[in-house]
Amino acid sequence: MSTSKHILLLTPGFPIDKNDFNCIPPLQEFLIKINQIHPRVDFSIITFQYPYDAKNYSWENINVYPLGGKNSKAKKPFIWLKAIRTAKQIDKIRSVDVLHTLWLGECAMIGNILSKKFDCEHICTLMGQDVKSSNRYLKRLKNSKIRFIALSKNQANQFLRLTNRKVNDIIHWGIDDQPESIIERDIDLLAVGSLIPLKNYSLFVQLVHEIAKINPDIKCKLVGTGPESTNLKIMTKEKGIEHCIEFTGLLSRTEIFKLMQRSKILIHPSMFEGSGFIFAEALANGMYIVSYNVGYAHSHPKWFIANDNQDFIKITVRLLGSKLDFKAVNAFPLQETVNRYDFLYNINEIRKPN
Repeated sequence: MSTSKHILLLTPGFPIDKNDFNCIPPLQEFLIKINQIHPRVDFSIITFQYPYDAKNYSWENINVYPLGGKNSKAKKPFIWLKAIRTAKQIDKIRSVDVLHTLWLGECAMIGNILSKKFDCEHICTLMGQDVKSSNRYLKRLKNSKIRFIALSKNQANQFLRLTNRKVNDIIHWGIDDQPESIIERDIDLLAVGSLIPLKNYSLFVQLVHEIAKINPDIKCKLVGTGPESTNLKIMTKEKGIEHCIEFTGLLSRTEIFKLMQRSKILIHPSMFEGSGFIFAEALANGMYIVSYNVGYAHSHPKWFIANDNQDFIKITVRLLGSKLDFKAVNAFPLQETVNRYDFLYNINEIRKPN
């Protein structure tokens, strides 16, 4: 019998290959790191909705079993049954020691069923908007024996308010140290994210408009795509600041990091974040941050928390007029993330084969 731990990970989506860099980047970094430093932890992955092709494959020597749900509501019950059958087949080949699910949603629900079947620990990492009152799975699973992991104190507090239950642990998604930048910081403000109403990028446009009154040569970039793209471009044109903001569209993580190493301040006006991995990435690339009190947000010499829109503008103007130190800071080390999960994965004794 193998003496290594076998973790079955259930997730809505997973990268197709190493070039699928925008699919849950923190999970990719975590799995690569834990494989490197903890060879006694082995993973199998069932991914419910993405990739769309239901053909098994290997990712970084990890077996991946895609169910090809394609985010179809009509197919969900069939995908759930398929997930249970697939998990049982995996368990027959090699006993599952720990179930780890991502998002408090369909994966957690199926994981709750399977953990009883396999008589093993079930860990669920809360990922973001799953900790909102609109999530029907909150009521369904709040009293289960699932070990809930929050990504931040803000997310943990939100979970407590909605379920009257404390999370079991708070574990940030971490990042490795990034190379020190020797490039000129020629971009004043950078914003990165999905262009959706929740992310509140209209405030970014408003902010640039106000600063352009003082500094008409301010240079800013907005990275991302989404349904708000057209409205934001129209707003930028109406305010006469097209020359100040470049809409880059979707970029790879490598390209974003290169921009971060050229940028002074990350502007992240989102009204809600479960974590905000972008914060960790910005600090690791030497940037300052202005945000609301969301996700990872906490007091830090390079991180400024705004109370409202006007405060957001005042803080940014003050920072741009200050002498800034662009030394990289890793406030969320990936090694710590790996160590914390490695501890959780070793809670139970290794199961005996059925």
